Amino acid sequence: MNEISVNEISVNVKQEPGKVTWNFEEIKTNLEAALAEYTSMVYDDDSIKSAKTDVATLRALAKTIEDRRKEVKEKCLEPYGVIEKQAKELVALIDKPIAAINTQVQDYEKRRKEKARAEIDAYWKQKVGALPECIWEKAHEHIYDSRWENATATKKSWKEGIDNGIQLIVGDIETIKSFASKYENDMLQVFYKSLTLQDAIRKMNELNAQEQRILEQQKREQEEREARERAAAEQAAREQTAPTPENTQEMVQPESVEKTAVSTQGIPTSPAPAEMRQAQVPERAYPGGQIATLRITGTPQQVAKIKDYIRFTGASFEEV
Repeated sequence: MNEISVNEISVNVKQEPGKVTWNFEEIKTNLEAALAEYTSMVYDDDSIKSAKTDVATLRALAKTIEDRRKEVKEKCLEPYGVIEKQAKELVALIDKPIAAINTQVQDYEKRRKEKARAEIDAYWKQKVGALPECIWEKAHEHIYDSRWENATATKKSWKEGIDNGIQLIVGDIETIKSFASKYENDMLQVFYKSLTLQDAIRKMNELNAQEQRILEQQKREQEEREARERAAAEQAAREQTAPTPENTQEMVQPESVEKTAVSTQGIPTSPAPAEMRQAQVPERAYPGGQIATLRITGTPQQVAKIKDYIRFTGASFEEV
């Protein structure tokens, strides 16, 4: 097989620097003189049509120069175009054996990596038993480094990588259990999903905070319930000590009625006339009841309230 040396192939190109001359200075001088007038030109509404014409003229002049530049460039690049086409043809000849050789190289690399991967997986299976089975697949994704398959990687490097990775996960699980939290199972479930200790700790803190909020809410509800019960008990006690119909009857006896008068601030009381004291309310059927004659002195509002109270006690009255 004849070897081809790069030094044996010399690419020789004979290039004569092209020289392009044109009347640049002449055109520049003429343009500067002509354009000075346009620069100071002021157009009004009546001459706006002339302004549009001038713009079109100047653009046409610029296009003429650009078209000529492109034409010269194309002429200058014609020799390069020939060289470019021929160079690509030569490179294509070289690419054919490169492709054939590279196919064999790639096949070798594939078989070498498969062998390395099988060796790494065998060692992984020996060590993964230290972890809960439910996270074997997740741990493999978390620890495995594809660089271990490179030709430059050593057995020592990937064995240490597996050992350290597994030990780190084991240590994190032990740390979670060391909290002795009632939410340990919740922490482990979160950890098994991400294999990140901080996620598990964050979950514990969230659940503790949630529990605290619930306890505080329950305490507030308990205090409110006890307050309502105390208020109800106090109301019941007041109702028990309030005057009853029987107490009212004992307080208002016929023989003491003539001394009874309802007075308010600023309103004097006066004894009832004899004829009023002796007046009798027509008796009605009222089993077990008593009849009392009252003379009440007060404002209309006070008298109305007394009547309401008599009705509230279940007794009746008749105005005379």
